[in-house]
Amino acid sequence: RLIIPDYLRTHSVRKLQIGAGGTNFSGWLNTDIDPAPGEAYLDATKPFPIPDGALAYIFSEHLFEHLSYSDGLAMLRQCHRTLHPGGKLRIATPNLLTLIQLFRDSKTDEMRSYINSKLGADYWPEPLPQTVSPECVILNYELRSWGHRFVYDPRTLRESLERAGFQAIKQFAPGESEDPQLAGMEVRHKAPAHVVSDYETMVFEAVRP
Repeated sequence: RLIIPDYLRTHSVRKLQIGAGGTNFSGWLNTDIDPAPGEAYLDATKPFPIPDGALAYIFSEHLFEHLSYSDGLAMLRQCHRTLHPGGKLRIATPNLLTLIQLFRDSKTDEMRSYINSKLGADYWPEPLPQTVSPECVILNYELRSWGHRFVYDPRTLRESLERAGFQAIKQFAPGESEDPQLAGMEVRHKAPAHVVSDYETMVFEAVRP
């Protein structure tokens, strides 16, 4: 219970990670709904126990797709409330558009590599069915597995950010940012299989005016 107030009291540049999942960044307030050691409890669908305008940065990686559309919008509004003017939000989440593009008859080498890597992965919740359309299998599992509730395309995520009051919205490749505080944040981008994660992930930054 004391992690959040202690952090806010002892840090002048306050940075919140939502959905840390055991990956804790130095200098950040790392939170999760099922907190590991060193993390504070935070339910992203509820009002944050953080004062208005207290934060400079907020980051979440592959958390947003676990919320319903309405809960996601509520989270963005809480992010807007708790950031100070000029504060930045960075979200990494699956990109529905790149998953849909897998159905193209003419596939790039990146698409073919992604499909083969996904079919050979060992993290699926159940064995993948063998079908003539691996694209269909991958899309369905990405939409419904691991507690995913709403997967965004870039236009819809941008719209939600605008509805929450954010401006200066920009899309970046995983690991890239114009702000040194936010560059290289995505853990999945640093993993050995980062090519797979990078293909399916989009990253957006937005500023509270």
